[in-house]
Amino acid sequence: MTEQSITSHFRRRLVSTALAGLLVALAGAFAAPQSALSDDKNVVVFAGWGGNIESAQRKIFFDSFEKATGIKVIDVPGADIVKVKAMVGNGNVEWDVVQSLGMWVPLGEKENLWEKLDYAIIDRTGVPDTLVGPYGIGNSTYGMILAYNTKAFPAGKEPKSWADFWDVQHFPGKRGMLDEPRYNFETALMAAGAAPASAYPIDMEKAFASLSRVKKDIHVWWKQWPQVPILLSSQEIVMSLSSHTRILGVIKDEAAPLAIVWNHALMTVDSLAVPRGTPHREAAMKLVSWMTQAKLQAEFAKATRIGPANAEALKSLSESEREDLPSYHYQKGEMLLLDNAWWAANSEKAAELWNKWKLEN
Repeated sequence: MTEQSITSHFRRRLVSTALAGLLVALAGAFAAPQSALSDDKNVVVFAGWGGNIESAQRKIFFDSFEKATGIKVIDVPGADIVKVKAMVGNGNVEWDVVQSLGMWVPLGEKENLWEKLDYAIIDRTGVPDTLVGPYGIGNSTYGMILAYNTKAFPAGKEPKSWADFWDVQHFPGKRGMLDEPRYNFETALMAAGAAPASAYPIDMEKAFASLSRVKKDIHVWWKQWPQVPILLSSQEIVMSLSSHTRILGVIKDEAAPLAIVWNHALMTVDSLAVPRGTPHREAAMKLVSWMTQAKLQAEFAKATRIGPANAEALKSLSESEREDLPSYHYQKGEMLLLDNAWWAANSEKAAELWNKWKLEN
């Protein structure tokens, strides 16, 4: 999850008809012979999200990697599983390491898009087993949290759970909800009393039954992540799910009257994956290992408020810095880790049912 509008983007990319059309269009773009970069073993190409995130990665990870190894990192924006599929399919892989949405890892594994990670090169020390796999390793964490306006809910009267989001009688006011099923299914089940540990596999019928109880109280069905801080700050809505980085940004930088509920929030994880057929396999593995270091992930967390995947990184942060990070709250048992394998297998069906449910009275 990144700082882009990744959720809706990803769902569109999963629709098979659109995927087929995009692949046809992309095939020409990646059909040309590989550039001379493929012959240079001292180069590695990293595909990320661009913007402030990639700027921080350049400063903290890439520049230091170049200095330590002599391997030049070329970072490009626009990481996209569709482009990975086109590159691998055409045998012209131009990216060596991809910052991957969690769901892309199992999807790519199914379609044979990734190299197996070489843990003889990659030092995964400090990264929990739940974030380590044969084709992807967690690198950064995000919190999908309940955010609210503190003027609408002052201290002592604030919401403390998803059940409170559903409780309009005791916590009145207009709500906002992301206009898609991911995250909403999990929060709906927890609001109905399900323990986080029992959230998966998701019972979509029960999730929709819970969502139907609050549907009439949703004032804004938002689609873009930057909308939420604005809507909350203006009190057009008083509470909503949001990304922790979005809310922390306006709290810390603009003194917005907003607050975060970490209790039963969801943690999403960006992973690092290596496209199958990379011409720089060893350099790619070395970069993945470098970006997994606790010290560097701690620096990245300080610069971006994005959580580390390496739990050891939390030890070098202050208590106030840790309190702002999802991986810290996940360690404390307060958060539910998003099940990427379930969503990879069920996203299309869930989207179809969501659109049908939205049209029902």
